[in-house]
Amino acid sequence: MFSLLLFVLVFIVVYFVYYFIFDDKIKKEKYTKITELVLLTNRFRLDKKKMDYRSCLNGVAIINAFIISFTIAVVDFIKVRMEFKLLIAFFIIVPLLIILYFAYGSHLYKKWGKKDGV
Repeated sequence: MFSLLLFVLVFIVVYFVYYFIFDDKIKKEKYTKITELVLLTNRFRLDKKKMDYRSCLNGVAIINAFIISFTIAVVDFIKVRMEFKLLIAFFIIVPLLIILYFAYGSHLYKKWGKKDGV
C-alpha cells in the first residue's frame, strides 16, 4: 500500500516539476533546447510547423513522471541491498525509456509526421 501511495505522490510532484520547467521554456521560446523534444522531432520526422509544442511536452512530462515514479515504487517495494536496488532501477529505467518514447513518438508521427512527397 505504501508503494502505491509513494508512486502517486512522486508522480504528481515530478509531473508538476517537468510541467513548470517546460512551460517556462515555451514562454521564453527556448523549446528547441529541450532534449526530449529534439529527440522526438528528429527520430520520428515530425513537422515542426504543425506541432503543438505544449501538448507534446505535456505528454513528455507524463512519460518522465511515470518512469521516475514507477522505478522508485518498484525499488522501494523490493527488499534487497542498496547495490542491487540501483542495478534493478537501471534495468527498469532503460526499457521504460525506450518503450514509452518509441510508443509516444509513433503516436506523434500519426498526428504531425512528415509524409513523403507531401
